[in-house]
Amino acid sequence: MEPTISLCMIAKDEEKGIGKAIDSVKDIVDEIIVVDTGSADRTKEVALAGGAKVIDVRWADDFSAARNESLKSATKDWILVLDADEVLAGDGCEKIKGAVSGAGGTVGGFALEQRTYVAKAEEGARKNPGPFPDPGEYPFFVPHSLVRLFRNRQGFSFRHRVHELVEDSIRENGKTIKALGCAIHHFSAERGKESTEKKAAYYISLIGKQAAEQPDNPRYAYQMARAFLGQGNPEEARRWFAKTAALDSRYRLVHSELAKIHLKKGEMGEAKECFRKSMELHPNNPSPANNLAAIHLSMGEYAEAKRILEEALKKHPGHKILEHHYQEALRVLKQKVGA
Repeated sequence: MEPTISLCMIAKDEEKGIGKAIDSVKDIVDEIIVVDTGSADRTKEVALAGGAKVIDVRWADDFSAARNESLKSATKDWILVLDADEVLAGDGCEKIKGAVSGAGGTVGGFALEQRTYVAKAEEGARKNPGPFPDPGEYPFFVPHSLVRLFRNRQGFSFRHRVHELVEDSIRENGKTIKALGCAIHHFSAERGKESTEKKAAYYISLIGKQAAEQPDNPRYAYQMARAFLGQGNPEEARRWFAKTAALDSRYRLVHSELAKIHLKKGEMGEAKECFRKSMELHPNNPSPANNLAAIHLSMGEYAEAKRILEEALKKHPGHKILEHHYQEALRVLKQKVGA
């Protein structure tokens, strides 16, 4: 017998998108659970028309709590999580069916690539290769790897008030996570600028609550920094990145984040020092070395850039960006010798 799938969603005032989300996966799911956290529009009616079981849950400033309520009502073998402004397309449904059918016993969940579509080439964005959605209308996306498909009845649960994740719970229960070459298309920008800004401010308030509840948790300090950076407040971002580094200097590339803020302010010496620290703490990541070398190149310090890049290329042979900067440094140094 083929494994069965429960679609689990949470929603509030999502009448415009929730029908599309449900329709995009209805052919592969065996039940649809929608937790409604206080809609004032036709969200519940649209969900019911799509075949969903709708459960009313009082909102408690906690996305994980709402997610976990949806999991409690799921009765099938696997859980698929979608938001109301997301859809699957192309061969996504086929890949999900294949994944649950062929999953070994140690596999607890699958990570899918959430593609959040943006109008400009912001940090971390990639060009939309198409065909879905239309690259002309949605030119770029920011990718995030998220576990959205996982086994039911294994004790898995979401954590964190906002930017909630199930990954830690899966691993703590002794299961593994596999990558699934499948995209979730996320259209949050269609809510409009005012709605997006309001959402960002609300997220900061939730992250702030978490940071107050767990002041020694670097995750929440880092998220506060990223949120302020997104709002165009680099000074507050710098303060929270510095707190993150004080709590855990190896947390992500926090020193590189500090370096980028110094760089935008023209504080080249401080930026160099932060990138050096990031290199020391993350020797197997080529990004800090590349960024440090780029600063030296921009300042005409080609010999030092060459030295840094040579060391980095020993660890990452064939790395295209490192190689590009290395060839640039060599070219200028050769010109100087020949002059």
